[in-house]
Amino acid sequence: MDHSAPGRPPGLRSIAAALRSWRALVGATTGGLSALLSALPAAIVGDGHGFVSNLPLAAVSVVGLLFGWVAAATAFVIALGALLVLPVPGGPLADLVRLISFLIVAPIIIVLLRRLEVIRAAAVEARERVEASRLAAETERSQLEVARRETARALGRAERERLRLEEVAEAIPEPLIVYDDTHRGTYGNRAALRLFGRSFIERELDEWGRIAEPRDETGVALDRGEWPQVLAQTSAMRRRLILRIPMSGRDVIVDVEGTPIPGGGALLLLRDVGREEDARRRLSGFASFVAHELRNPLAVAKARLELAQRDPELPTRAGTHGARALDSVDAAIDILERLELYSRAEAGRVEAVREPFDLAPAVGSAIERLRTRGSEREVLVSLAPDIRVMGDQPLSVLAITNLLTNADRYSTPGAPIHVEVAPGDPVALRVRDEGPGVADEMAEQLFRDRVAAGRGLGLGLFLVRAAMDAMGGSVELEQRGPVAVFALRWPRAT
Repeated sequence: MDHSAPGRPPGLRSIAAALRSWRALVGATTGGLSALLSALPAAIVGDGHGFVSNLPLAAVSVVGLLFGWVAAATAFVIALGALLVLPVPGGPLADLVRLISFLIVAPIIIVLLRRLEVIRAAAVEARERVEASRLAAETERSQLEVARRETARALGRAERERLRLEEVAEAIPEPLIVYDDTHRGTYGNRAALRLFGRSFIERELDEWGRIAEPRDETGVALDRGEWPQVLAQTSAMRRRLILRIPMSGRDVIVDVEGTPIPGGGALLLLRDVGREEDARRRLSGFASFVAHELRNPLAVAKARLELAQRDPELPTRAGTHGARALDSVDAAIDILERLELYSRAEAGRVEAVREPFDLAPAVGSAIERLRTRGSEREVLVSLAPDIRVMGDQPLSVLAITNLLTNADRYSTPGAPIHVEVAPGDPVALRVRDEGPGVADEMAEQLFRDRVAAGRGLGLGLFLVRAAMDAMGGSVELEQRGPVAVFALRWPRAT
């Protein structure tokens, strides 16, 4: 390995260049003077004693320590040549021994000085590398800090832009839905949620097609490649479609405008052009008005009945009639709550939260509500403890209660209702009755509004579907016969 200074040529050229340096001149001068001074006593006295002294060796050592091995080597060569050239008047044996030691020791000193310079140069180079690495690390850290600040500012700008775009989207009166590059709906504004609910959001493409049943204006089913979120991935499109609204099962005619999103995805803007929507809105508004106007008088009646029941002097027979009247008021209030929920579901305004809750208390509350409706039917529950799901607990209680009410209404007298919860993801709650099952022609319309197979308003299963869709769950008729089995599903809470 060459330890010479950077840029210095190897071999003889390196030595020649070293000899031309000022260190060589200093060494030559020092070596020559030391040789002359060591021979001066012998020349004055006239004999050889003291002719070869230790002065040249000391000169070689000192000049080497001060100016490096080049100066020491030059001083050695010049001093040795001078000692050999100068006349020696027959010095004694001691002078000869000193000369021999000078010939041996001086080269050793020069080699050691050379090695010391190599070590020192390596140390300097290592220190310079460390310093360069430190400076590079400092520079890189500064650059990373700058990049971090730039990233934070960019994320802040992106978040502000996202919020601004979301405000713009929410202000649009028409339904607007954003799809990613896998044809999955990732966002819908309030108008979209009012019209379609969450059934068009966060659904796989095939599931969306099964729910929406997209058709052209004449009612002919469209191929998968003609669905709007597929066409809009590659180019702008506009066409009129017939779509099925899953919450009500009714069809709407919509004009769809689609635009590709740079980087993948599509943006769909839909306009409802059907006339049936206005009539249903009016009916929904009327139901909401009736529920609102009757709620306050019934609440006052309930409070008075509860206050009367606390009278210790109330006769037993009057107390019995009061308790039955209180149950009737609770039943009427329950009907009004369902009417209000129907109004919100029909308008797409079912508000739901998505938070973890224990399923067992929700099942217990639903059974209690079944009891307040006058049912004494036995409910057999198979439910593991500590099963938590994601959804809206009050809406979940309403959905479970409606399924229990249907099972109680159509089951064989005296037969129990079976409730079974299967853990997994999603978590499935199945309600099985002991009734006659569901006819095929009725099964296709069960979750549409105002469909009743006997007594009732025909809103129960429609409200179940609306509640489960609003919270991101689902409801399904798993078995039609010989007994009916309904299943509610929630995402499992992690």
